[in-house]
Amino acid sequence: MHYSLKRRLLASTIVAGTAMMSVPTFAQTVEAPIAPAPTEATKSATSGQGSSDETIVVTGSRIPRPELASASPVTVVGAAQIKQFGTTRVEDLLNSLPQVFAGQGGSISNGATGTATIDLRDLGPSRTLVLINGRRLISGDPRTTDQAADINLIPASLIKRIDVSTGGASSVYGADAVSGVVNFVMDTEFDGFKLDSQYSLYNHDNRAGSDITDALKARGYGYPSGNVTDGATYDATAVFGAGFDDGRGHVTAYAGYRRINSVSQDRRDYSACSLSANSTASVAAGGRKYTCGGSGTSPAGSFYQVDTKTYYHVEGNQFAPGRVLYNFAPTNYYQRPDERYTAGFFAHYDVADAFKPYMEFMFQDDRTVAQIAPSGDFFNTGTINCDNPLLSAQQQGIICTPGNTTVDDRGVTRAAVYVGRRNVEGGGRRDDLQHTTYRGVIGAKGEFAKGFSYDAYYQYSRVDFAQTYRNDFSISRLGKALDVVDVGGVPTCRSVVDGSDPACVPYNIFTTGGVTSAALNYLQIPLFSRGQTSEQVADASVTFQGGEYGLTSPLANEGFAMNVGGEYRKETLNYEVDTNFLSGDGAGQGGPTTPNSGTYNVKEGFVEASLPLVQEKPFFYDLRASAGYRYSHYDIGGGINKYNTDTYKFEGSWAPVRDLKFRASYNRAVRSPNLSELFAARSIGLDGSSDPCAVLPDETAPRATAAQCALTGVSAAQYGTFAANPAGQYNGQVGGNPDLKPEISDSYTGGVVLTPSFLRGFQATVDYFQIQVKQQIGVIGADTIINSCISGNTSVCGLIVRGASGRLDRPDGYVIDTNLNTGKVKTAGIDVTMSYSQPIGRFGTLGASLVGTYLDKFKVSPIGSDAYECSGHFGAQCGTPLPKWRHNARLTWTLPEGVSVSGAWRYFRKVSNEDAGTTAVGGNPGNDHIAAQSYFDLSLTVPVADKFTFRIGTNNLLDRQPPVNGQALPVTENGNTFPQVYDALGRYIYVGVTLDL
Repeated sequence: MHYSLKRRLLASTIVAGTAMMSVPTFAQTVEAPIAPAPTEATKSATSGQGSSDETIVVTGSRIPRPELASASPVTVVGAAQIKQFGTTRVEDLLNSLPQVFAGQGGSISNGATGTATIDLRDLGPSRTLVLINGRRLISGDPRTTDQAADINLIPASLIKRIDVSTGGASSVYGADAVSGVVNFVMDTEFDGFKLDSQYSLYNHDNRAGSDITDALKARGYGYPSGNVTDGATYDATAVFGAGFDDGRGHVTAYAGYRRINSVSQDRRDYSACSLSANSTASVAAGGRKYTCGGSGTSPAGSFYQVDTKTYYHVEGNQFAPGRVLYNFAPTNYYQRPDERYTAGFFAHYDVADAFKPYMEFMFQDDRTVAQIAPSGDFFNTGTINCDNPLLSAQQQGIICTPGNTTVDDRGVTRAAVYVGRRNVEGGGRRDDLQHTTYRGVIGAKGEFAKGFSYDAYYQYSRVDFAQTYRNDFSISRLGKALDVVDVGGVPTCRSVVDGSDPACVPYNIFTTGGVTSAALNYLQIPLFSRGQTSEQVADASVTFQGGEYGLTSPLANEGFAMNVGGEYRKETLNYEVDTNFLSGDGAGQGGPTTPNSGTYNVKEGFVEASLPLVQEKPFFYDLRASAGYRYSHYDIGGGINKYNTDTYKFEGSWAPVRDLKFRASYNRAVRSPNLSELFAARSIGLDGSSDPCAVLPDETAPRATAAQCALTGVSAAQYGTFAANPAGQYNGQVGGNPDLKPEISDSYTGGVVLTPSFLRGFQATVDYFQIQVKQQIGVIGADTIINSCISGNTSVCGLIVRGASGRLDRPDGYVIDTNLNTGKVKTAGIDVTMSYSQPIGRFGTLGASLVGTYLDKFKVSPIGSDAYECSGHFGAQCGTPLPKWRHNARLTWTLPEGVSVSGAWRYFRKVSNEDAGTTAVGGNPGNDHIAAQSYFDLSLTVPVADKFTFRIGTNNLLDRQPPVNGQALPVTENGNTFPQVYDALGRYIYVGVTLDL
């Protein structure tokens, strides 16, 4: 299956930050039969929610409760834990949790969106619902297919806690909560003034080993050595909060600035070239595990003569046989530069018990640059005129042979030569991405009668996007700049002579050093796109506490509770591109970028009910059930498509005694197609990487048989007559589909909670989860369609459109690969959490925690019954590594004076390449698996004079270098590893200070 399908592929949980411990651990699943007596730590963590007689609004439910009870687990990260981790990028912190997998982030360059996204259970960021204070966060980028929320909006220093709940929650929050919910709870009740500032950097000792350095030397590529320090980040946030009118009102305001410096791949030896794995036989014979790859579009040029199937490069003004590969890796960013401004406020005023208005406003302006290797002529040019004065006699004699020339309709003799030539003179391609986000909420809540409360709000959010892509080459101008004639002894563009383009300047790639700045000024073009997404939400609900009227089970103490409400949501997208993007004229773009616009709205009604059944009886200390239902009516594009969805949940828990509880839940969730999936314009662009019916270099026939190729549309006359694309790039028709229907998901959880009274301060949970998504929205992938067709699945053969020559790398040849409701994925496993806190007399308190996940299965079925297992694997189809076991353990020692020392152990079990042992990988020890990885972190926090808190720490204390992978994989891989999964840049060191007045 094509990787993009897999990637585009809450029940009630308890409040965070109130674990039964007096020191914070890194993360915990908070669970207790009743609210514990608050310690100073829990009081601080909950800002006054510690008392057991207060109601608590928990993530995944709209019904306030008097106790910490839940039918499904939630993993919680508190403010103290965020400080201990030391990162200013929230996505880095969340990616360390075993339930979270790599999405977009600052370590991605090629394919970067400039956003930061969250991917629960590896089901795709679009299937994770992100909330701020229980309300939706808008999708972050109008271009992207997944339309995922951009958490760059959220300032880390203002987060009170993060609740991470996995499993469907559509009945509570609506669409998108297929894999779960991440709720950022902000500190809206802060009093005083706080200034938080942090400086961090990376430090690494380059010591990749001979398998890598020998590969670099063999190619003649340079690489760094010794110790390097780079990637500095500065982050500062000021927060002001104050109450007024005797505490009836409160305002919290903040402003922040963050700057991240870039790190390029030439700063690390393991990323100084693009590695490819050698065969097992080669390694066994004394060879290296890896070979440094390179691009045929090199500064020396790569001229492929069609009739002889021979490559040449330029030396001086002569053609020499063979190709000189170009090391494109060093220019790529390992960490993108980024500059972000944030500001906002949270306010409320209690006019009366029945009317408590509130407001929220959040703003961010984030700008980042994704840099990759220079542009060039990526075999876009297919002929060279034989009267070209830039050709030496030797060069002309080689390519302008009778068997390799044709005469065009203007009488010009042209040689059939594909040209690959890198624009090293012009520098790397730079994708300048800017996102400006506005989010405003106005609402009111209160109790209008005994047992009746309400909450109603209107939310408006908008993202303004601006992209400026620099240093790309124009394909149309390349053709003109290489079509040169002699005018009075002066090489001149033919387009200048005939007047079609008087600005043309000859591009002399036939002589070493022949490229002029004037030619670059002509060839290099900027590309611009602009866009906006907006979201409006109007929500109102009423909660009824039946216990106030005696509506209680005869065997229970607590009463029946119900929440009923409605919601209206409207999503709008507009994305515009300039002529250079639209025409596909950018040589480094892989095809045209099309505009997009659309809108949809959804009207919903929902109900949720909770009923304690039996309480404080023998073997029934607490037995309760809850259920929820949501009806949704979608109107797509003003009537283009309309449909209804139903989502629901059933939950139950049974505590036979105070110390033990069993729980289970079922959730039916849906995800409606987003605006990009619905309305993206269809276009022909790069999509596939192979055509088994084309003849590879040095081979005489296609690898697929004539009968197999006939299924794909290759005629008997075409079979074996066309060569493979030199760059391994083939066309697909991609785009949206307004007829898409919602995805459907079924989630099951079941587990046990232990809070033994004989071991005060200890709690543990073990929970089984299973999520199955059906009618997945996504593309199948051009390669998967072709391979499935030649394997006998004729249902997809009609998606292959062969051009007149049979090729799939010409405008008339492509694979139809638009969005469809196809395939399914099923994942299952076990989440384990443990935490323990113990006073140690005058030496303070010792706390420990562990959060781990065992991934039993991750089965993907892209087409029909075809399926493959990704649990414990990575690769071209499985993508990001999915280890069978991941955990994050932390040990914290807090002295009575408040000084705290904390250490963490992050662990990833070994993963195997999905193709290990096959021809594609060959069982190469450098590529068939990624060994188990352990990272150790250490932090120190020191309070001074009740006003200052200093912190210093290091993650990846031992400077473990990342596992390298000798196989080019999708966007989440960068620099021969997975930097959004493993620590890619070495030791991370940070120092920070908080001034709290």
